[in-house]
Parts: sequence; C-alpha cells; structure tokens
Amino acid sequence: MKIGFICLNVPGRLNPMTTLARHLQYRNHEVVFLYSSGAAGLPFVPGPEKDHFNENRPEVSKMQGEDALQFTARVVLAQTEAMLKSLPAIVQANGVDALVLDTGQRYAELGAMQLGMPYVHVSNSLHLDFSGYTPLCLYGWAHETTPAALARNREGVAKVVRLLQSSNASIRAHVEKAGLRIDWENPSYTLSPLAASPKFPERSTLRVLIGLRSSTTRFRSMMARAGTRSISLGSD
Repeated sequence: MKIGFICLNVPGRLNPMTTLARHLQYRNHEVVFLYSSGAAGLPFVPGPEKDHFNENRPEVSKMQGEDALQFTARVVLAQTEAMLKSLPAIVQANGVDALVLDTGQRYAELGAMQLGMPYVHVSNSLHLDFSGYTPLCLYGWAHETTPAALARNREGVAKVVRLLQSSNASIRAHVEKAGLRIDWENPSYTLSPLAASPKFPERSTLRVLIGLRSSTTRFRSMMARAGTRSISLGSD
C-alpha cells in the first residue's frame, strides 16, 4: 500500500508525522508526503501552488489573540482550497492508495471523499475538545468544572465554529461543484471536528493510539475502510 501524507509544513507537524511514516515504512508500506518541500529524508512531492501557510508565517508571527486565530484560519482554508483542486492529479501521478491527514489542514478530507479513497485523521497538536468539557487549547483558560466555566468553554467552541463557517465559502462551492453531498450543519463527524455547529454531546471519545508496537493489521484494517478515523500520536 502506498500512503500519502498531508500536513502543515512546520516542524511541530512534520516531526511526529514523519515518525509515523517511518514506522509504516518498516512495515513495508510506501510513503510519500504530498504538498511538501521536505520530509526529513522521506519521499515528498511539492504542490503545484504556493504554500499559503509558510508564506504568511512572518505576518502571523506578529499577531496575537483573536487576530492571529482569524488570520491563521483563513490562510489554512486557502491552502486547503488549493489542495482540493489539485489533489486528484497528484494522487494519480504518484499512485497513492490512501491518505493520512493532519487535522490541522481543515477540510482536506473532502479531497479523499471526492476520490473515494480511505483516509485517517492524525492529530499532531493538542486535542481540540469541541464537547466544551475542557477549554479549547486555542485559549489560555484554566480547566474548571463550574457551570460558568463550561458555558465559557462552549462559547469558545461556538466562536471558532463561526470563524470557520465565515471563511469556508470557497470550499463549500468546490464541494457542490464536485457533486459531494455534505450536510454542513449535521455532518455526523464526517468532517474534521469543528466543521459545523457544535452539538455539545455527552462526554465520549474514540481514539486510536499508534505506538511502537502497533500491529500492521490494525492499521491496514483502518485504512481499508473509507471514512474518518482519529489517531492521537502519543501516550494516554
């Protein structure tokens, strides 16, 4: 199986992703990093368009708070929009069978869905708890369990959701043109977390931890089923 990796081209994302890719190599899988300018010695394929995220890093580094959050979200979604247009050709040219997607590259799974390819999500950063039980890692709030703290957490989630909804019009247009049917208000976790309005479900989490001794069978069975799976790199 040849597995394509898509993640933001920054060390904090690439380092854990390349580590995962090397372990898959040890299990006789082919790996390639798509839309990448380098992957720690692993095969990589640059994208045909500019790297929106890295081109704007100097500018966002001067921002903080809500300004930085809004700017970063728009840049990431612009990058995803460009990827969705070129992904079919890149996948075909490189013989990719399945995709491993960094959750930070919002909505990239739409490309896999359009192609009917199996894919998994990998979280290479702090967990985004969209249930509202703990504060989003985007904010510097302390973890508290009071009713006021839970209301604050959920308002934080709603604010981020509104930000994504206000910035994804071009992606929605691409989805409609491609003939994909997405219920953006009730995605049933088809899309990345925070893709639609938060429902604040009861606390429940499905995570698959891939460690040094993870079996090839488990990973292959996951990849063989098209749909979303969440993988957290690290220990519980």
